[in-house]
Amino acid sequence: MYNILTIGDIKLDTFILIEDANVMCELKMPACKLCIEYGKKIPVKDIDTQIAGSAPNVAIGLAKMKKSTAVYAQMGKDILHRLAVEFLKENKVDTKFVKATTGVDTPFAAVLNFKGESTQLVSHDGIEYRLPKRLPATEWVHVSELGNGYEKLYRDLIALSKKKRVKISFNPGVVQIAERKKALLDLLKETTVLFLNKSEAEDLVQSKGKIEMHSLVAELKKLGPNYVVITDGRNGAYSYNGAQLDYAPMFPGGRVEATGAGDAFTTGFLGAIMHDRFHSDALRWASVNAASVVGEIGPTKGLLTHTEIKKRLKARPSYKTKEL
Repeated sequence: MYNILTIGDIKLDTFILIEDANVMCELKMPACKLCIEYGKKIPVKDIDTQIAGSAPNVAIGLAKMKKSTAVYAQMGKDILHRLAVEFLKENKVDTKFVKATTGVDTPFAAVLNFKGESTQLVSHDGIEYRLPKRLPATEWVHVSELGNGYEKLYRDLIALSKKKRVKISFNPGVVQIAERKKALLDLLKETTVLFLNKSEAEDLVQSKGKIEMHSLVAELKKLGPNYVVITDGRNGAYSYNGAQLDYAPMFPGGRVEATGAGDAFTTGFLGAIMHDRFHSDALRWASVNAASVVGEIGPTKGLLTHTEIKKRLKARPSYKTKEL
């Protein structure tokens, strides 16, 4: 039996560190734009390529915490499939459900990094996922952003949760939140842990403008998940179990590049829950793991073992969560 099966695309990320650019923000909105000279050759400081994606990122992170993990992904029958399988095996993740299909293009992304923040240019092939017919026994399933046709997979997961009591970790994407289909709302009723950033959370409850955090988590809890977990970038993160709302500030550390911070946060939180920690402690594990990942280029180099997380927390006893 696996501890967790993660589902989603595996892609190739190319990281480009830009030094000559500007950020322009609108006064009436928090929206900002990355601006570079049009039609010019822009010097870059460094380039790296890595296998990435929420599904492999979370699986690798939990494998580091001594959990048995597997990824279910659809890829093109190309060299990236071979590289992904090799990379996952090196990180002790089972790859028997990483499928190569003729006629499918493996997704990729160009990640533009400027002053520690990432802007991603992403391709999606719109692969439709269904649970494998011979699904292995697993305690958890983690599913994140998917392309079109996600409704069928959501219905599969609902049936799996009801029939075999598999715990669902859920991080819906922008498309799923915007469409707000019945399949999404039905899956939320079966969800154990719901992960969202603050903007996604507000969109999901269809709040107009800003909504106070207590009201926001209460509205999300009404949709069905056992735990509501909300990240707010450098402003910290929140977790709510229906009775207690906890807040964790950002864990101190250097910031090099932010890709994979959300996945690292998810990994830390799930890792703590799987190690029978209370959700407020899971919030601390998540914050430490995310802070470590943003100190490196790419989403997996900074992922920590559970022992390393506990050591970093022990070394900084002043870092605590706060009950709101």
